[in-house]
Amino acid sequence: MRDSLAIEASFLQREEELLSNWWKEYAECSEGPVGRPTISKKFNSLENADSPEGRRAGQLHEVEEEREGVPVKGGLYEVDLVKRHCFPVYWNGENRRVLRGHWFARKGGLDWLPLREDVAEQLEIAYHSQVWHRRMFQPSGLFAARVDLQGSTLGLHALFTGEDDTWEAWLNIDASGFSNIVSMSGNGIKLRRGYSASHSAKPTQDELRQWKEEEMDDYCSQVPVQHLVFMVHGIGQRLEKSNLVDDVGNFRHITMSLAEQHLTSHQRGTQRVLFIPCQWRKGLKLSGETAVEKITVDGVRGLRVMLSATAHDVLYYMSPIYCQDIINSVSNQLNRLYLKFLKRNPGYDGKVSIYGHSLGSVLSYDILCHQENLSSPFPMDWMYKEHPKSEESSRDMKHVLSNNLEGNNSNIVSEAKDIVDPVDEEMITERSTLLQEDGAC
Repeated sequence: MRDSLAIEASFLQREEELLSNWWKEYAECSEGPVGRPTISKKFNSLENADSPEGRRAGQLHEVEEEREGVPVKGGLYEVDLVKRHCFPVYWNGENRRVLRGHWFARKGGLDWLPLREDVAEQLEIAYHSQVWHRRMFQPSGLFAARVDLQGSTLGLHALFTGEDDTWEAWLNIDASGFSNIVSMSGNGIKLRRGYSASHSAKPTQDELRQWKEEEMDDYCSQVPVQHLVFMVHGIGQRLEKSNLVDDVGNFRHITMSLAEQHLTSHQRGTQRVLFIPCQWRKGLKLSGETAVEKITVDGVRGLRVMLSATAHDVLYYMSPIYCQDIINSVSNQLNRLYLKFLKRNPGYDGKVSIYGHSLGSVLSYDILCHQENLSSPFPMDWMYKEHPKSEESSRDMKHVLSNNLEGNNSNIVSEAKDIVDPVDEEMITERSTLLQEDGAC
């Protein structure tokens, strides 16, 4: 619900511009585009990259890739208000259509679906004019006010009945000039102004899942991110049924359930963890893959494809020829995702972690071990200092450690300040790069 309110607030700030673009797009869908360049001209301009047209096309392509919108679903998705699309931020995925719903129609007696905006705007005008005050008997015998709706469907109209506080509306269609109901029951399809959540006594599994999803979205929209975790996958992501985005989504739901069980409401209300998938293998093309494909015998193609998508990644990484290419792919992807996050969260000062699975854990370990400068905002040096061992009982040891901690508390705090302050300054000036690539292999 909070995501919908955020989208509506952003829409109202640019209402005139967005409605103009929407009606222009609607006219082009009805009549066809006017004055746009042909496909051949587009290809010619893209092919000549050195020309001014080619450079502008390249810039537009970059803008399309780095488009920004209204953040929803915890910042993992954004909504483009101009194109009415919801798109993922940190991975490539399909655009989902976004509808601005003022008026809803009942489908099958269960779900309420938003009407097209051209129809909803006409119904909104009729509502504000209180058209139900001008009721008259219809050919069907119903005492109602009729509102003819302009659109692609001939004979589409709405019927308003009732008084000020008890008005009702139905969507109806005339067939062959007569007031008949086409695939409708009673007075037509029931209409409703405004959104209202379903409160059925026996909710279905889909309704329960949707309620849970909305609760998580509302929670993520209120609680800031204080821990960023990049999920680095291992072998097998080239298989047809493998999907890191879905796996990270399931992991996110599991951690949310565990947080509800083991964390207090104060802990959950002050910070949250954001998990971002790092798909380093998806865009990586190695020259050895082409050679393997050419020498594959048809009789064992299925086995070879399975091996190429799984075990071969380990062999590629152990090879001195492709090791650095894999390291560069992981580092570039992590830095790209980190830059995207910082662009949308410029004041972020929380933790950053890397979660690796299988081969991904080896890659993450090797990359971190080959960083020239490693710094931490926590006094980690104190943890690695050697402390004198004692042969006393465990009870006496706990007492000694407790006294040492109390006595050295001020020293630890001052040491922590000396470490934290330079790190914070370094993060502000050099925060654009998370990892270095050189020297991993």
